[in-house]
Amino acid sequence: MSSSTGRPAGTNPGGGAPDDATRADTWPGPAAPLAWLARLALVGALLGGLLGLLVGLAAEEEVTASATFEVVPDAQVLSGPLPTTAQTGTDDSLVAGQLEALDALRLTQDEQTDDAVTVSVAQVGTSDVLRISATAPTAEQALQAMTTLLDGYVTARQEAAGTAVTAALDAVQQRLDALGEPGAVNSPVAQEVERLLAEQSQLTGAATRVPDLVPVLRAPSLDQETGAPAALLSTVLGAVLGAVLLLAAGAVWRATSNRLFDARLLVAAGVPVLLPRLPAGRVRGRSPQVPVQLPRADALSAARLLVPQVLDVSAGARRLVVVGADERAGAAEVAWELAWAISSTGAPVVLVTTAAHAHGSRPPGSAEFPGEQAHTPLLTVLAVPPHDGDAALAATVARHTAAGRHVLLHAPALTSGARFGETARHAEQAVVVVGEGVTSLEDALAAVRDVTSSGPALRGVVVTTTGRHLGRDRPQPSPPRAAEETTSPRQEPVASEA
Repeated sequence: MSSSTGRPAGTNPGGGAPDDATRADTWPGPAAPLAWLARLALVGALLGGLLGLLVGLAAEEEVTASATFEVVPDAQVLSGPLPTTAQTGTDDSLVAGQLEALDALRLTQDEQTDDAVTVSVAQVGTSDVLRISATAPTAEQALQAMTTLLDGYVTARQEAAGTAVTAALDAVQQRLDALGEPGAVNSPVAQEVERLLAEQSQLTGAATRVPDLVPVLRAPSLDQETGAPAALLSTVLGAVLGAVLLLAAGAVWRATSNRLFDARLLVAAGVPVLLPRLPAGRVRGRSPQVPVQLPRADALSAARLLVPQVLDVSAGARRLVVVGADERAGAAEVAWELAWAISSTGAPVVLVTTAAHAHGSRPPGSAEFPGEQAHTPLLTVLAVPPHDGDAALAATVARHTAAGRHVLLHAPALTSGARFGETARHAEQAVVVVGEGVTSLEDALAAVRDVTSSGPALRGVVVTTTGRHLGRDRPQPSPPRAAEETTSPRQEPVASEA
């Protein structure tokens, strides 16, 4: 199937995807700034992650050591008659009492240890197991602080139990000494002596079990780190916070900026906005120079939808001026894309740029017409610098109009200080280019007012986006035409899809 231009549908001079594969959005509201938001999030994540990594590396690394032991009554461990002990069982009161004793011992120890060392005592759940932990900058400090507290507690328990056992043994020995010889075998004295000797034997066995009074379930050791390292966690947290903060800052800036993000503001002011938007590349990459690379397929498709709105290619040679509201609006890119779109309809067109130094990177033109370059038999690009004067521009326009070519004039931006009226008098119609997120609403309205008062009929405002618009290929120059050669225009109607 062929299009009305005579070329197969889906082809374009810049190659790439088919014409209808991608279209610029065709509504006057703001374009979704997904690429801009993605860049903000990426930059914020990188900055926040780097800052988090530095903070994580600079922070002092802390080491934790711990030990666990079981709280058991002395009588249960010693299995002997200790009437002097106050411990009755492994109930909550016993565990609470041992916690108080450990806290008192810890407070005494804290007065003698370094402030960087932190020691804590806690009950493991609802069991009768207590856990002692110490956190310090080094493993040696943590182990020493925790071991000192545990050893002090164990020593105090053992000394108290040993004292109780010794006192009980002394009391039994005193009773034995007071009774003297047992006498008859079944006498009361003999029976009492036998009972005291059995009790003495039990107490002697209990004295041997005093070192096992505090069952240590886990010996003092360093706790293994679980999860990701602190530096990694700081990096991830910093990246997330950085991305969120920069996105929030971007949203605030977008809401408070005077730049034009919504073309509906122009529509509300009575300015005709031409759709779809045209991609013009990154703002920093825009310049007064007309590009030298072929437009991408999506950019050419969008420009083809604009051509019927700005120029009637079937009504003979027409003259259209394209001017930017400011230097970064992308007027040169719009003029380049429109020129290719017009030539793709089969109509010959010449793109005349009047910006100073607009073709410093272009190859020289023909000897008869310096500065003129024929990219295709239907598309010619010509540079007429301001110093050539108005007469040279008028002669150029007249020559190409007489040859039946559409003349597309690219004028310097209205904020550049150049006189737009000198270029506008050679055009019949005009198009103002504003950059979405670049041009302010005041500059856009001022540009519309200046163009309207200059003479050419204003066709509307073209809005540019930061989408990619150029391919990698460059057009191959066509052989120069003879001075008397004229090309009859192919003036075929093109249906508008806008």
